[in-house]
Amino acid sequence: MTPSSILRALPRAAVLLIALAAAGFALIVWTIEGADHAAIRAALTAAPAQDLGVPELERRIAGFEQGYFPDCAGLAILTREDAWPNAAYAALRSDTILPRGNAEMCLRLQKALRGADDGPWFTYARYWHGALVVHRLVLGGGADYPALQGVAAALLGGAALLMGVALAWRIGPAAALALTLAAVLLTDARAVAALPVQATGFAALFLAVALFAASGARRTGSAALIAAAVSGGLLNFFDFLYTPAAFAMLNAWVWLAAARPDEAPRSARDGLYVFAASLGGYGAFWAVKWALAISTDPTGQTIFVFGANEFTRWGPGNGGYFPFAATAKIVAQTFDAWWKGGLAAAIVLAAWAWARRRGAHAAARFAVLLSPVLPALAVIEAMAGHTMAHPAFTFRIVPLAIGLGAASLIVVARQTMPAARKAAISAAP
Repeated sequence: MTPSSILRALPRAAVLLIALAAAGFALIVWTIEGADHAAIRAALTAAPAQDLGVPELERRIAGFEQGYFPDCAGLAILTREDAWPNAAYAALRSDTILPRGNAEMCLRLQKALRGADDGPWFTYARYWHGALVVHRLVLGGGADYPALQGVAAALLGGAALLMGVALAWRIGPAAALALTLAAVLLTDARAVAALPVQATGFAALFLAVALFAASGARRTGSAALIAAAVSGGLLNFFDFLYTPAAFAMLNAWVWLAAARPDEAPRSARDGLYVFAASLGGYGAFWAVKWALAISTDPTGQTIFVFGANEFTRWGPGNGGYFPFAATAKIVAQTFDAWWKGGLAAAIVLAAWAWARRRGAHAAARFAVLLSPVLPALAVIEAMAGHTMAHPAFTFRIVPLAIGLGAASLIVVARQTMPAARKAAISAAP
């Protein structure tokens, strides 16, 4: 990739992201207009208290620590939408409970559902809240909360399957299976299926990676960058800032791994461009949403809120985190038993030794394929405040990176096979 390919990609990616933002906003408005908010409140009121994080905001599900803050925040938004003058204004405002300590969020949601909450609310318009589209359609249609959990779990499972199929198409069945199994079994995907807001956001990651695999993995130059940016915008529509760094890492790896045996190997530098385009599309979609909200908010009130140290390494709230504190936190979250860490280290060392036995070229290709892990960890470190506050989902980058290591072994074997076998495969119909 060259600077000219980046410049060519920028205007086209911008047009597509604006179109995606317009379509996303229209979808949110349409679902708000058509939702039966009385039915939504009734379904949430009847939901088991434990399913909404009451009495505890966090608990372990299937061995994973799960936080309910995103679900209670998102569901609180649904309870106030019909209080605004129109659906478009409600879509921009996205008011939710302002907690005085995280544990209060879900307790106050229960009170609000029964008309007993008297605490402050605030405009939580920093996200599109696309995940709530599913909630409005299901709960607003008269279904109960367990039905919503079932729909969200099915959506998550279907999205994981779709990603696996798209990866198999582009990088081969064996590597696709290794990565997909890591994404499903080593992360909290099975546990988070019980939390509809978070399940929808996780499903969006799988869908975004599948979209890029299908549309951009075999492309080069500006076409690959545009596909990466658009997939980032799609993720941002549904995501609550769960996994943007992990998503960009997966996109960059898929692009590097999708090189055919008969083409020149792709470089770590170009993989970094794909990583940046993926993350850039995610951020640019956010910027479009903010521009729309700022230009149309008639009250002049703040429409997005960030704490002074919420997404930074250094801030007045914590005095700063030491280098690699965030990385250590998510590694510890992943390997909560000593044998898990030992097993992961053994896998990594065995993989590197295997690559070296195949020669310096194989080891170099293995390093190139794993190169997207480094910028992803850099993002985790740069956003240490957010990483440390939410290790229950920011940790996912670690098991996904392990999956990339296993899949990379399979890809290296394909990309470094003898030239005669390469030629035979390339000549095959």
